[in-house]
Amino acid sequence: MILPKGKHTKSFLAMNPNGKIPVLELDDGQCLSESNAVLLYLTEQHKSALLPTDPILRAKVYKWLFWEQYSHEPNIASPRFWLTHNAMTDLKKQMLPDRIQQGHTALKMMDETLAKHTFLAGDAMTLADICLFPYTHVAEEGAAYQLSEYPNIQRWIKQIEALDWFIPITQG
Repeated sequence: MILPKGKHTKSFLAMNPNGKIPVLELDDGQCLSESNAVLLYLTEQHKSALLPTDPILRAKVYKWLFWEQYSHEPNIASPRFWLTHNAMTDLKKQMLPDRIQQGHTALKMMDETLAKHTFLAGDAMTLADICLFPYTHVAEEGAAYQLSEYPNIQRWIKQIEALDWFIPITQG
């Protein structure tokens, strides 16, 4: 997300010259940006099971993280933001039908994968699921997406929401 004009302070731009959030400032003063890079760093630092040690499973997680930024976020999250935050412009109105079509393609790919596996990268929850869950579970808020068309995604959402450590976004 780009910060509103006037919010690009010198101190923030020193942390991330790209001027976007999130930014993670480490104890030594180094800064990391880009959400998936930050999450990968934290997962690796804590040696979390969310990033498998098996090279093939790890590569599958990476595949989903890269796919999320290119095929999912622009087509699921962006239209939702445009429509729910009064951010629609004439250009975005022209782009919307194609984005929605590509969003359906993305949801179909996820649903087909989840028909074969419990989670996106296999049968254990990984960082891929954490990165794709947020915008997927609210996809209906922004565009012509009906998650009822994607039963495996619905099952996956319920599984994640049933985890002991799950905190709904509405809780702050």
